Amino acid sequence: MYFSNVLSLFCGIAFFLFGMSLMGTGLKRVAGPKMETYLWHLSSTPVKGFALGTFVAAVIQSSGATSVMAVSFVNAGMMKFTQAISIVLGSNLGTTMTGWLLLLSETGESGAGGILSQIIGSASLVAYLAIAGVIAYMFSKKSTTKNVGLICLGLGLLLLSMSLISESVGPLKESEAFGKILVLFKNPILGILAGCFVAAILQSSSASVGILQALAGSGLLPLSACMPLILGINVGASSPVLFSMFGGTRNGKRTAGSYLISNILCIPIIYILYIPLRMIFGLEFMDEGGTVLTIALLNTAMRVLAAPFLLLGYKLIEKICYLLVPEKGDEKEDMDEIDCLNDSLLNYTPVALEKANTAALKMLEISKKNLLRAINLLRDYDKEKFQKVQTKEALVDKYEDKLNNFVVKMSKKELTSVQQGKVSELLNAVGDFERLSDHAVNLSEVAQEINEKKVVFSEEARKEIDQLIEAVTEILLLSESSFNGSDPQAVYRIEPLEEVIDMMCKYLKARHIERLQRNECTILAGFIFNDLLGNLERVADHCSNIAFCVQHGSNINAEEHKYAEAVVNSATFKRYCEEYQQKYMTF
Repeated sequence: MYFSNVLSLFCGIAFFLFGMSLMGTGLKRVAGPKMETYLWHLSSTPVKGFALGTFVAAVIQSSGATSVMAVSFVNAGMMKFTQAISIVLGSNLGTTMTGWLLLLSETGESGAGGILSQIIGSASLVAYLAIAGVIAYMFSKKSTTKNVGLICLGLGLLLLSMSLISESVGPLKESEAFGKILVLFKNPILGILAGCFVAAILQSSSASVGILQALAGSGLLPLSACMPLILGINVGASSPVLFSMFGGTRNGKRTAGSYLISNILCIPIIYILYIPLRMIFGLEFMDEGGTVLTIALLNTAMRVLAAPFLLLGYKLIEKICYLLVPEKGDEKEDMDEIDCLNDSLLNYTPVALEKANTAALKMLEISKKNLLRAINLLRDYDKEKFQKVQTKEALVDKYEDKLNNFVVKMSKKELTSVQQGKVSELLNAVGDFERLSDHAVNLSEVAQEINEKKVVFSEEARKEIDQLIEAVTEILLLSESSFNGSDPQAVYRIEPLEEVIDMMCKYLKARHIERLQRNECTILAGFIFNDLLGNLERVADHCSNIAFCVQHGSNINAEEHKYAEAVVNSATFKRYCEEYQQKYMTF
């Protein structure tokens, strides 16, 4: 007798898991692409993200799947880690919808019988869903209709599995030994551990809670024992989400970790709320046997009660995640944008282009800072800062490789003329960004040589270098402002300033030769001086290239000559050129 009951139990569990899989597959196929779009667009605030996560999890019947989707979006760079946390929190509430759907298994069971009970009873609902699902899946040629058929079949199997599980555990009511085991679950620690174990095996909180509902529906478990089991189930169900950490970005790993952390934090939150209420009001109903309805209510109520505390504490969750998955060195600031360049983004061209541009802006910022860091070494040499220049150069190289590969792949997609222009701009500008950082390394090595060989420039030479550095710093800042769009007019100042910098370098070389001839400067200092001029002049040249990319990104090769000719002959160019000559050529 008991053998057949155990067999029925496992059969019910198998049907439950398969039904969940079928329904989830159908729902994701029908709504998946739309859900991905919503995940990206509607998660700008914690409250919006929470609501979105709740909705998505309710639709696809899985908090784990929703969280994994959020992890993939973070890995792909389509959302920030902070956005994903709120979605994960919301998914835990949304997945409680499965428990309410399972109430359909009791439809008609408690009625007085008759025609109505037979028409809307659980057995009839299973039949309706099975017939509708088979017809839709087998006889329709439309993929959407087939997927709806999968949803119907999945839900039908869920309801059938509930009946099988309830019937299989029915005889256990009379078992004294089984009753003693269930009593143990009243112990919070044992209940939580048991829930963790079951959910970790089944890989689904919805499936685990559904089985719990079936057990409770047979009157075998009081609500007081169900509470720690549910809390443990939520923790144990984190295991499939944690699998998504492998091979992901650091922020993707943090997102996966936030799912586990939020479920762990639910345990103290619920008990801090429950224990005083139990002491004050008694809550005798918690000692009564649970039903499918009361388990659904309990699961949802705990999630609703914990939600505001988790939302208020999402910064704490974020900090814990950063502790568990720490940044390496000072990469936190610099690596976020390059981590976003995932090939999965290429299916969303506008988003991919935006992320590539953001990464390019970050690359330019890193290169600019590295140049300024190297220039400061000329005035105040420091070994640690010297090493940092080398480290940042390696980072810039990573940006160049990742951006070039990503943008080249994007260029093969079907693009509008505007998108093609931006792609061309990025492809050409990225090389100049990298060369700026190369010159930062060169300048840092010049500073190292000056420091090690105790090179001393004349007072006149130092003033000349300082003046040239000021001009180069300005053109560097202008190129950044023109590329990031913060100052649209900056692009018109770059070419005149670059021309003046070229004039300065030629003039300063001639003056330095005169100093050498007068023995006012050493040969070694002369070589280093010329090396400095050469690197600073090349920095200005690359800034000029960036300006040209901004203005003529889509027609770089075809328009370069015409552009240069038009610029040099324009009144604006001449006016700015005179202005910069007066400002910087005051030797």
